[in-house]
Amino acid sequence: MGPFDSVLRRFEAVEAACNQRLPRSLKVGFLTLYAFTTRGEPLVDRVAERGPWRRWHDLGVGVLVACGLGAVGAVGWVAVVALTTDAESTAANDPNNMVAIPGVNEFMPLAAAGYVVLGLLVATLVHEGGHAISLRVDDLPIDEMGVALLFGVLPLAAYVKPTAAVEDAPARARLRLFAAGVANNVAVTLLVLLGFVVVGLGTIVDAYLVYFGWLYTTAAPPTAADVASLGVVVNTLFWVGFLNANLALFNALPIWPLDGGKVFRIAVAELTGDGADAPRSVVVGASVATAAVVLLALFGPSL
Repeated sequence: MGPFDSVLRRFEAVEAACNQRLPRSLKVGFLTLYAFTTRGEPLVDRVAERGPWRRWHDLGVGVLVACGLGAVGAVGWVAVVALTTDAESTAANDPNNMVAIPGVNEFMPLAAAGYVVLGLLVATLVHEGGHAISLRVDDLPIDEMGVALLFGVLPLAAYVKPTAAVEDAPARARLRLFAAGVANNVAVTLLVLLGFVVVGLGTIVDAYLVYFGWLYTTAAPPTAADVASLGVVVNTLFWVGFLNANLALFNALPIWPLDGGKVFRIAVAELTGDGADAPRSVVVGASVATAAVVLLALFGPSL
């Protein structure tokens, strides 16, 4: 046993001891506190019983595929530009700006922290809610559902954990399940765009320029005064829409274990007649190739 294994075992022992003392609705894991319930099915069932969810989730498979193709095309084009031109390293590919942490990410000043956290919570709740509803529509059980809090304080994401029964579900049900979250994020993004039309067509452009316009000019990153100038409604709409759109595009990428990678695996398995198991080399190859293109797009100018 090496020193790393020893430290890891001690860390796991501390987590286990903490979980024994915490209430049943709480648990810790890798610096994250999980507030969860194993009895959320009745609440989800009340929602799942209403509305044409199966039709929406069937449509969602097409939405995910379209988002995945669009995301791969976009990052592929950026990667080609980065490799074939003398592109300079900018704030857009600064590693500090790859994470959505206000005060660290220059596009997210601390004054916008509340809006960023709210947008992230809405995006993950909508996303995971789609998975939960899809599970219950197809009579698949939910093991647990809850919210992850980084360091026990910062809302990180909502989550839904299905049982192992999902692996034996029909391919169509699994496709709907993994596509539902992305489809919901896209729907919220479109609703936000509609909200901007109601508020005023110029506001979405104004919000984007405040947070990202300085990337194309000699201006400085946004300040607290810049954020305040947009107002509560515009800031809220912008970050809810922006983070829903980004979560949809990111999760649609054909990278395992993202939703797009899972849909890709099921599609390959069905096309090759291998049932639940797609050729591992195809799934891994697609994941590695897509991840490589994304990394080139992000860090190519810095290489």
